Amino acid sequence: KGLGLDDGGVAVDERGRVKVDEHYATNIPGLYAIGDVIAGPMLAHKAEEEGVAVAETLAGQAGHVNYGAIPGVVYTWPEVAGVGKTEEDLKAEGAAYKIGKFPFSANGRARAMGCIDGFVKVLADEKTDKLLGAHIIGPDAGTLIAELVMALEIGASAEDVARVCHAHPTLSEAVKEAALAAEGRAIHI
Repeated sequence: KGLGLDDGGVAVDERGRVKVDEHYATNIPGLYAIGDVIAGPMLAHKAEEEGVAVAETLAGQAGHVNYGAIPGVVYTWPEVAGVGKTEEDLKAEGAAYKIGKFPFSANGRARAMGCIDGFVKVLADEKTDKLLGAHIIGPDAGTLIAELVMALEIGASAEDVARVCHAHPTLSEAVKEAALAAEGRAIHI
């Protein structure tokens, strides 16, 4: 039997994950933990962001990770990607929101590729139009979600995303169209 973390005095939670504070410090001075050994999704890109935050903190900077803007991707076919709130989250919160949804079947590039299954969906605050979440099922969803992660991170609105010029013909036009659809203004539907 090997030694466990708690044998070395490192505090763990009820599931055996290392307990850390807001700066990823454990209860042992000078010992930090990130990634799969702490609470949160087990995602390599989440761990990388936490590692950067620890390095920044150690360098005297303000290290921070916005967990509300960490994308999740399932590498199946079609791919599935999401960031931020889901409709279920928003309903549970009693939030007023609007939906913009655009199918890949109406996207020229997806049609040319023969990959028309799926859609892009954006969720935005009903009053302010601030992006609250985004979800994609379809070709290259794991790459397409990055634009929506950026928008969520900077507090952009669905209209902000809709006003960005997207090259034609690209799959990313479906992101723009979903953002337009949040206001009932999709062009190619």
